[in-house]
Amino acid sequence: MSLTRPLLLVALVLPFPVAASTLALSWDNDLLVGSDGRYTNGVRLSYVGDTHADCGQQGGSVCAIARGLDLLPGVDAATDRHTITISLEQAMITPSDITRTEPDFNDLPYAGFTNLEVGLFSAEGNSMVGYGFRLGVVGPDSLADKAQKWVHKVTGSDEPQGWDDQLGQDLVGGVWVTGTQRVLQRVSVAGIETEAGYAWSVDANNFLGNAQVGGFLRVGRNLPKNLIPDYSGFGTAGSLVGLFDGAGFGWETFVGASGQYIGYSYVVEHSGPYEVDGRDAIAELVIGGGVHWDRFATSLTLRGSTSPVRDSEKVLSYGNLSFMWAL
Repeated sequence: MSLTRPLLLVALVLPFPVAASTLALSWDNDLLVGSDGRYTNGVRLSYVGDTHADCGQQGGSVCAIARGLDLLPGVDAATDRHTITISLEQAMITPSDITRTEPDFNDLPYAGFTNLEVGLFSAEGNSMVGYGFRLGVVGPDSLADKAQKWVHKVTGSDEPQGWDDQLGQDLVGGVWVTGTQRVLQRVSVAGIETEAGYAWSVDANNFLGNAQVGGFLRVGRNLPKNLIPDYSGFGTAGSLVGLFDGAGFGWETFVGASGQYIGYSYVVEHSGPYEVDGRDAIAELVIGGGVHWDRFATSLTLRGSTSPVRDSEKVLSYGNLSFMWAL
């Protein structure tokens, strides 16, 4: 049986809200920073439902979930604003030289990952917490090989030659929790806004189990109302919550830094004959900017981190383009 079927079944039985507030498409690619190899491409399609308040009294699936999670730290069904997020994500890892037809056991193997992620975010004032789960597949059923070949054909890049030796098939999944706190919010005489905050997350799964903590600073005019400016890393779907709560044109620039402890890596543990020695921790720097209108927003983010494998000191870098629509 194809391993993609469990993902489709879960998607069909999810308690979708009646209407969505935001739809987002986020694309990672190392070509955006002029390189090609290792973490080479990723795409995420996210759906963010309407915000629900006063779930102590209201009905509906979102409030039912909020009441069910009410005992968890940071969730108050009666006073918080609650939002369901649903994301479908695909990512691919390749060796440095994708033109080789034979495996290079001194480099990374090919690995494709497709993942369905569902979460509930609860916000109050300048803080937000999210809980969720993920279910995914590693291997040919992730369709990562077909996606990368299509992207490279469109962009005129070299066609990857080694996907016949990719890792998998396997089902992967787990649970996650994340939190955000805004600690600074100021407006200058000229109308320039400044915000600063921090975020943390713990993601317990059998593809890339990790714990992360970091901070961010953003500056702009008529900043969007979300708490997290990073649309591809810490934020993921959580960065979309509240994005279009304001009105009018605005712009933002942001910078962030984080540290990540890697507790488990599928690529390392299932590398077989490949000599992959993963690091226990990495550090990451993020810079980016974006613009938004009443019903559309877009951003460009550039990311760089220390190498996740011990055999290389080369910075792992890639760019992200995100497009968001209010529905």
